[in-house]
Amino acid sequence: MKPNLIIDKILPALKEKDYPLFDLDSILNISEVSQEDFFSVYTDLDDFIIKAFYQLCAEADGLFEKMGKPSASLHSLFRNMDELLKLHLKYRFFLLNLLDLIKNQELIRDRYLDMIAVRKSQLIHLFTQMATEGLFVKERFPGNFENLSTQIFMLADYWLSHNQSVFGPEDVRLPFYSKLISSMIVPYLTEKGMADYKNTLSSERELKLV
Repeated sequence: MKPNLIIDKILPALKEKDYPLFDLDSILNISEVSQEDFFSVYTDLDDFIIKAFYQLCAEADGLFEKMGKPSASLHSLFRNMDELLKLHLKYRFFLLNLLDLIKNQELIRDRYLDMIAVRKSQLIHLFTQMATEGLFVKERFPGNFENLSTQIFMLADYWLSHNQSVFGPEDVRLPFYSKLISSMIVPYLTEKGMADYKNTLSSERELKLV
């Protein structure tokens, strides 16, 4: 069985489980992955966790590479932020246990810190590009776009913990958090940017009706 298939089968069995309380045998049993298949790819549970986290990062990197292209637009920004929240929902175990994982897994800590540094620079570049195109207002003070990108990623990385605390693990309100991210960005839009944003909303409504 390929590594990505093993990860996809095991992820639903993890969900809201606490990292320190893991039991490999029960996880493999629930996910219907044989020990033979598992150990043909991974040396132990920690090896699986690290490689699954790296797969999460690779998928997230792909979303941000799209946003960093010259053809990137407001539409792609909002769409890819939605996709990021969906990706975090798929890999929710890692986001809900992020602090414990960073404390106990040096490779995860280093990869996560590298990833958020790159993400921040990509988003700052996109905001600057949109300001040049007249879609975004220019920075009101030095570091304005850096602060905005940090706020967005704090919400994107920790929305699942807030959701679980406030609404419960069974009541996942992804659209609510997507709107919160949008509400951070909208105040920075120019008149031209608002027109583009409204067109994006209209297009999404039309797609839902099809």
